[in-house]
Amino acid sequence: YTHRIGRTGRAGKSGKAITFLTKQDSAIFSELKEVILQSPGSHCPRELLNHPDAKHKSGTMVTKRN
Repeated sequence: YTHRIGRTGRAGKSGKAITFLTKQDSAIFSELKEVILQSPGSHCPRELLNHPDAKHKSGTMVTKRN
């Protein structure tokens, strides 16, 4: 489960969202990194890019749309 907080921007305005991860989330690091990298305007933190668990695919992430 990934919970994002913050304003992601609406009606053409920009915003920020923050995602908190723990070592219990390490199974989805690789997929999460790829989703962030493919998302226009998103920034993938250096810590996630360089994390050993983000180097290989080991989990399954489900994307939920509101």
